[in-house]
Amino acid sequence: MPVVAQRVGVVMSGGGAKGLYHIGMLRALEENGIPIDYVAGTSMGSIIGAMYAAGMTIEEMEEVALSGDLERWVSGRIDDKYRYHFVDRDRLSSMITLPIEASKDNGQSTMRLLLPGAMMNTAEIDLALNAFFVQASTAAQNNFDNLMIPYRCMATDMKRHYAVELKSGDLARAVRASMALPVAFPPVAIDSVLMCDGGCYDNFPWRALDEAFHPDILIGACCTEMEASIDESSSVVEQIMALITKPTDYTLPEGRSVFIQREVDASVLDFKRAADIMAAGYNDALEAMPQIKRLVTRRMTHEEYAQRRDEFRARCPEAAMGEIEISGLNDKQRDIAERILSLNHARSVDTLPMTAPEFGENYLVMLANSSIRSGFPSFTFNNETQRYDVMLPLKVKPNFGIAVGGNISSTAFNQAYIGLQYGTMGRVNQSVNLDVLLGPVYTMARLKGRTTFVHDKPIYLNYAYNFSIHTTMRGHFGNLTEVDNAEQMRTMENFLSVGAGIATDRKSVVEVMVNGGRSSYSYAMEGEHDLQTTHFTYVVPSAEFEYVSLNKPLFPTAGAKLNVSALYVYGIDRREAREGTLNAQNKDIIRQSRWWCGGRVLWEQYFDITDRGALSVGYAIEGVYTNHPDFDSPQATLLTSPQYAPLLHSRMIYMPEFRASRYLGVGIMPTVRLYNNLYARISVHAMLRDRFQGEFIHYMSDLSIIYHTPIGPISLALTKYDFATPRNLYLTFNFGYAIFGKKGLVY
Repeated sequence: MPVVAQRVGVVMSGGGAKGLYHIGMLRALEENGIPIDYVAGTSMGSIIGAMYAAGMTIEEMEEVALSGDLERWVSGRIDDKYRYHFVDRDRLSSMITLPIEASKDNGQSTMRLLLPGAMMNTAEIDLALNAFFVQASTAAQNNFDNLMIPYRCMATDMKRHYAVELKSGDLARAVRASMALPVAFPPVAIDSVLMCDGGCYDNFPWRALDEAFHPDILIGACCTEMEASIDESSSVVEQIMALITKPTDYTLPEGRSVFIQREVDASVLDFKRAADIMAAGYNDALEAMPQIKRLVTRRMTHEEYAQRRDEFRARCPEAAMGEIEISGLNDKQRDIAERILSLNHARSVDTLPMTAPEFGENYLVMLANSSIRSGFPSFTFNNETQRYDVMLPLKVKPNFGIAVGGNISSTAFNQAYIGLQYGTMGRVNQSVNLDVLLGPVYTMARLKGRTTFVHDKPIYLNYAYNFSIHTTMRGHFGNLTEVDNAEQMRTMENFLSVGAGIATDRKSVVEVMVNGGRSSYSYAMEGEHDLQTTHFTYVVPSAEFEYVSLNKPLFPTAGAKLNVSALYVYGIDRREAREGTLNAQNKDIIRQSRWWCGGRVLWEQYFDITDRGALSVGYAIEGVYTNHPDFDSPQATLLTSPQYAPLLHSRMIYMPEFRASRYLGVGIMPTVRLYNNLYARISVHAMLRDRFQGEFIHYMSDLSIIYHTPIGPISLALTKYDFATPRNLYLTFNFGYAIFGKKGLVY
């Protein structure tokens, strides 16, 4: 017999991205007028449950799920839009960067690597949870029984090893604790107790809801395998979870419950499949609806749902920011943090308050561009000022760091990279980097320092010593056919650089620089047995404007890049005169002063043709004009000339046809996402230049299959030069970041 005037409780399991299943289930319940009087959840179920209990509509929850924000938040990276371009402009891409902590033990100084406490940075998640829940938590006076719908979530006490029912306090902090999957997310302290994911000890908290609220009817939804299997091929996280997770009771009481369950075919981080996952929850709930309706005779209309939300939301105060209190930093560090957080906003309560979105943006800018890291921020409503005061637990990262990376290639272009980093934070930030890159084709060493003056528009000074050797005389470069457009050469550069710049905004910079040093070019010359070497000693002042919003350093699919620069070169070239040279003189040494000036414009842009990057199309236009003089040999003239190298492979080898004193290059780069992080990309480029070997236009193209991993891209590329001949075809495999340092002659 159905029960009349029932109260209905809904219970939701964890499951990461699989937990979006519960949004579809809630939509089906609302559309069929099934009342929801209590809600409880664990991990992702706690997030969905809290959103619903805090008054979010199903449409608002679906919008969050489909926006791509969840996918970005769990990536562990702060969105690049918050990072200043100048910070990374000369940084060499690495696979792994680890901080090094310096300490003293019994008077002895020691250094140790600090392994990360979790795989993912939760700064954006922490902000989002506060944005979702802080007003609702205030309206409920931090009592989860007073939310729009009474609510419970589960966490795990890491020290005492048991499940903890969270029923009061900061709602955002409670949800963050409930979803803190060990290894993936850092744990959260609640009342001095360190908490992690509730799924470790109770992934389906129906008993907690039943004991707290005594509902007449229970509706439970589980989106995961109820008894997780484990074998030798399971991931590290799955193995750890198997060790620390207790079996969960999914058996609801008979006669007053409905259990909706599906093993959703998705990974815990597969948020790209949000629409399919929500649809599965919706369809499964509709399939169970006859059984639900037999038990639940009470109904709620759409108007009643809306009225309940409107009444609760009316109790939520406006999200205006008040005082920002910082802990964990010294006075100088706190001054820098407050300057970044406040920007042009005074923190006095007598002035116009900073809005929550402005605070969030400034907070992420601080974490993305400084040595500061943050714990979970706390928002407390101040009844006197009617604003939210913020407590930020901040720490400064260790001064030392080590970066490791490089490139694994099927060609001779293998590289091993190590970088040592040191930085201090104060009113003026100082950093020093030593970068060493070893490889048979390209070797580089650089010692670089930077002084940054922290302002709304940061000003910085750069100074560096650079050394590099680039040779194409060793190994092969993946040629499948005969090659007739590439030659052997060896370039060795030693130069100092000093520069100053200003970040006009986060993604653009204006910089002036002076390079001074010596480059040595070795090359074969017709009629000469030995390699010829030209030494060029120079000074190069230059000015540059650059804007970059590309989403990846290699193989981007979104964003743009604009570079406009001008330079002046003055130098002296020197070459030993040998019998039979093109410029025969009665001298042992050929020595001549050279000068030239020039300019360069590069514009590169990518458009997302379909939703969320399934198809993107990029194009690039590059123009260079210089009055580069002729050196005493055509080889030296070409080696010191600007290079057109839009393809990764074209930067590895030396092709005289793509070096010229002036040229115009155009290219188009469509990219198709095949699956998740797997892409196919076609690049076709043409270079218009002065006649070279009888031709004005020279072509290059490649077809690449690219897989983006967390530590660098994997690519397989078929590259072709000169479309009029079957020659000059290459096949290359690369894993990692192929690194090239700056040139002394700039371009």
